[in-house]
Amino acid sequence: MNEKPNHPNIEEQLKKFRESIDAVDEKILKALNERAQIAQEVGNLKNCHQADYYIPSREKEVLNRLLEMNPGPLSPDAVTEIFREIISACRSLETVISVAYLGPEGTYHHSAAQAHFGRSVHFYPLDTINSIYDEVERQRVDYGVVAIENSIEGSVTESLDRLTHSKVNVVGERYYPISHNLISQSELHNITAVYSHPQAIRQCRKWLESNLPKAQLIDAPSTTQAVLNCKKDPQAAAIASALAAEIYDAPIQVRGIEDVTGNTTRFFIVGKKLNPPSGDDKTSMVVFIRDKVGALYSMLEPFKRNAINLNNIVSRPTKQEAWQYMFFIECQGHRNDEVVKKTIEEIESNSLYVKVLGSYPRIPNPS
Repeated sequence: MNEKPNHPNIEEQLKKFRESIDAVDEKILKALNERAQIAQEVGNLKNCHQADYYIPSREKEVLNRLLEMNPGPLSPDAVTEIFREIISACRSLETVISVAYLGPEGTYHHSAAQAHFGRSVHFYPLDTINSIYDEVERQRVDYGVVAIENSIEGSVTESLDRLTHSKVNVVGERYYPISHNLISQSELHNITAVYSHPQAIRQCRKWLESNLPKAQLIDAPSTTQAVLNCKKDPQAAAIASALAAEIYDAPIQVRGIEDVTGNTTRFFIVGKKLNPPSGDDKTSMVVFIRDKVGALYSMLEPFKRNAINLNNIVSRPTKQEAWQYMFFIECQGHRNDEVVKKTIEEIESNSLYVKVLGSYPRIPNPS
């Protein structure tokens, strides 16, 4: 008769691991409170000297340093997410930061705002992109989060056009992956209708045709409203963000139903103040060119001559005169860098109008 192998009691092993985790948690809690106390002292000092509380270049420096030190097994994304919330919570002890976004709660604008600022700020959902700019200009909120372009749909023209004449500055950017989820109280075979914003429905068309071919597709004013609609009807579903499902306590039946992977929206963070150089920046500007032969070449040539890398260029009608165009341009470098300053001056000499929209820490494009 074979004897059973003499394995240690699994409960005893788990108990030791749990005790080790508890001990580490106590150290983490102590360290977090030490960090919070220092943040409070920093806040008092900033208050005395009326210094900025939110400094994007400093946050980038902190996160980059931590990522360089990270030995694993935590992934870079996990480290970034954890410390962004730590930074956000500590900053809330210094001051209350208010952030406007395109609502209602649970939209992708809301998700991007949380990803950028963390959850320890005051968020204000607004009805239109224009109202976000208005609130920042009137200093009723500190910052606004506005979509500027999508990797599939292209530029958000309303945001671009408003930036041209707005008194706000671009102080940051955020790339946010758009992953659509099927949210419903029912399993797939019981779903008869799907609500969502028309854009979200378009981006999930193939999946819907393959998996819910008989379901009625119903437009909603927002993905968040779609979730509210499906909660009223047990046979309905919504296409929306994971944040919307969390906020409105609705179960996700299928994650990632978008037809094209890698769908990403780029958001601008807008505010009233100017950023100091971080050492790795990007500058956005708008240029109205003259209606003459070689005008476009004259605008672009200084970038090449001064060895400045162009990241983006988009043309838009000026809406002031037929067939007259303005160009949104983004280049590497800060507006205070001598070579960037020189380049802008050269462009101004050959253009009708140049407006620098802002300089901010550069974030690499998502692969």
